Amino acid sequence: MKKKSTTLRDVANSCGVSATAVSLTLNDKPSNLSDKTKQLIIETANKLGYRPDLTAQSLATKKTNTIGVIIPDISNAFFSEAVRHIQIELSMYGYDIFLCNSEEKFENDVKYLELFLSRNVDGLILTMSAESMTLENQKRIKNIINESKTPYVLFDRYYNGDASKVFVDNEASGYDIAKHLIDQGHKRIGIITGPLVLNSSKDRLSGVIRAMKEHNLTLDEKHIFTGQYDMETGKKGARKLLNQVSAIFAFNDLQAFGVIESAKEMGIKIPNDVSLVGFDDIFYASILETKLTTVRQPIFEMSKELAKLIVHMIKDPNYQANKRMKATLIKRESVKKID
Repeated sequence: MKKKSTTLRDVANSCGVSATAVSLTLNDKPSNLSDKTKQLIIETANKLGYRPDLTAQSLATKKTNTIGVIIPDISNAFFSEAVRHIQIELSMYGYDIFLCNSEEKFENDVKYLELFLSRNVDGLILTMSAESMTLENQKRIKNIINESKTPYVLFDRYYNGDASKVFVDNEASGYDIAKHLIDQGHKRIGIITGPLVLNSSKDRLSGVIRAMKEHNLTLDEKHIFTGQYDMETGKKGARKLLNQVSAIFAFNDLQAFGVIESAKEMGIKIPNDVSLVGFDDIFYASILETKLTTVRQPIFEMSKELAKLIVHMIKDPNYQANKRMKATLIKRESVKKID
């Protein structure tokens, strides 16, 4: 037989006080109780194993102290690291998170949004899948959220419009990478992009094009390979580009790792034969045999901004903000100067 849970009334009876006195004390609300009585209530609740009824609390306060978080790919170290920091930061404000991984599928974004909203989360932090970035699917996502009137912040990937968002300046980062490669003598630069429906992909590509134009260079369409933000795309892109260019800019580090794998299979050495740059500066980038030149996104700072922003929006539903943050080019061994 299942053991009966300890109730508020049980704690009150054990202490010889009212249930209201117990509730006020355990919820840290003002009361006329002495410090000695408050301490007795807390110790008795702990001794009896009292646990508050969170469902009843949420019905009474209209708050669940939870935030729903959707990311597209938990296997991508950028997102897993971001979630770790987001959880830590939100806990400091008294919030827990529900986390769902959409696997880059629109249908999963919809399913998990509806799940979170049915759980009455207080706010949402969303990195939508590539499939959700089409105009038609964007409209569906916005309608679901707006009907619930739940505050939300877009992270990394965003829709055009008035939604709050936290992201890095991808155009400036793309420019910095291309300029670094050009300064090292590279004119034939290959690009491996993520899905071009994503602002991150489009903006990084725009930055590359701007830098090349400033140096009277043209990005050849044959030197652009578009795929997903994964190793397999990097491997496929490398097979197409390695014999055509002197340098490759992979739009994330996972793609860059795929380039390295294909280069080994083809007997091509990095950076002696082809230089390589990634994006994100995930952990493994700095411990490779040839350490990877890449762009470091300020994940910790972004997570702090996300937590601060969503908590502010929960308190003030009319508040909105955009946080464009600067990423940093980390120069390592995978880029070689050529004549």
